[in-house]
Amino acid sequence: MRSSRLVVLLALALSGCGIESIFTNAGHAANERPASKLTGKLAFATGTVTITDAEGKVLEPFQSSMDGGTYEVRLPSAKYSNLVAIHTVGTSVMRALVPSVGEESAVAIDIDARSTTEAIISEARLSADGSSWKKVTPEVYVATRDLIRAAFDVPGPTADLLKYVGLVITGGTDPTMTGDPVFFLVPVLTPTYTVTTSPLLNGWLDRVRFDYVGDGKRRGDSADFDAKLVEVAKLYRPAGCPDVNNVRVMFTVNFNANAKNGNCGVGNRFTWAVDKPGKSMYFVGWIHKESPYQDANFNPPTTVNALIGASNPNQIPMHDDGQGGDEVAGDGIWTVYFDLPRGLRMGYKYTWGFRGNLWNGTEEWPGNSRIIQLDDLDGNDIIYRRDVFGDEATNKDNVNLSQKGKGSITWDTILRPEFGIEAREQPVDTDNDCHPNGWLTPASIGPLTVKCTQ
Repeated sequence: MRSSRLVVLLALALSGCGIESIFTNAGHAANERPASKLTGKLAFATGTVTITDAEGKVLEPFQSSMDGGTYEVRLPSAKYSNLVAIHTVGTSVMRALVPSVGEESAVAIDIDARSTTEAIISEARLSADGSSWKKVTPEVYVATRDLIRAAFDVPGPTADLLKYVGLVITGGTDPTMTGDPVFFLVPVLTPTYTVTTSPLLNGWLDRVRFDYVGDGKRRGDSADFDAKLVEVAKLYRPAGCPDVNNVRVMFTVNFNANAKNGNCGVGNRFTWAVDKPGKSMYFVGWIHKESPYQDANFNPPTTVNALIGASNPNQIPMHDDGQGGDEVAGDGIWTVYFDLPRGLRMGYKYTWGFRGNLWNGTEEWPGNSRIIQLDDLDGNDIIYRRDVFGDEATNKDNVNLSQKGKGSITWDTILRPEFGIEAREQPVDTDNDCHPNGWLTPASIGPLTVKCTQ
């Protein structure tokens, strides 16, 4: 199976447009237009260089050039993150991961054996973790990149893999070849580190019987290369290491008219909120008085309460537009997320209003709030909460219309055994049948991580 990113890229780079269309200004005088610039050395003086975003979309430069094994690409001036610089030449496609490029700034990044080895290590680990390059925080990745680069220069498995990559590049690259390159494909791994897509095309190895280890043995498959890649990928976390103090928390609220409430019935979204054209969903939260974490306990005091709304309604907008963590635009599921202290106890609710409105006519219900304790129960370093707007039979604290009748809930109350404790992260009902379908890990965001130091 080939990487879809490389298929799209190579179709563009190797089409009839050729090098001339990619490097339209080669040999011209420098353009003083404001630019975000990438420059560096190449392993070969021929081929094409392209820049893609983290999802494989080719970014169009306004000026590009190659000259004697160096390249320069000028993108429209902007802040870029999680780019990939790709050098395609004959049998080989080498690449470098570029964490960030600033406005009117330049980044020097060589595309060679070292950058390619770093890339496939990171891609392999992200694949095994069920993550992707687009979810990686650039500042966090830089620390992991430094660890990988340092390991290139000392004996060990990382240096061994670099050697393998170098042998493939120097001994296997045929600049005259046309068609799809045979290495280095984007690796795909299962969560148990089984390689389902190798960076090396096995059909090519079977034909050429290539020694990529350097022990004199001509190999007809990628087994030894893949085994070394797995060994090395387990050593690094390109997405960073878990933050033991804080956790990413995503709140979503179902605003569809047919959404089932905690009693498995359909409530009226507008029992208390007034619907008007142009209204939107807002989140409002506050640190609960019973929380062991309080801003005032720190010196200087922290600002978590302000971050989540400080009890001021209609200030923090939620998203149903495919942005800000929202996964499907226009599906009636509104989304917002925060990075908050683990174990925090907080109150919150949703309001349907205009920015700056007061409570009346916007809140789900007056005189009550939702409560949640921020414990990561499924162990994915993301706390996910799915609520139904106006639902008075779930984590509503004081007057709760649950199956047991009117009453209050505490931090340990269980209203629906299948879902567990009401004021915690819960498995999610995704098909509206009042039964949980399992824990949900958002595809739109990754967990909160910190820089890895070893």
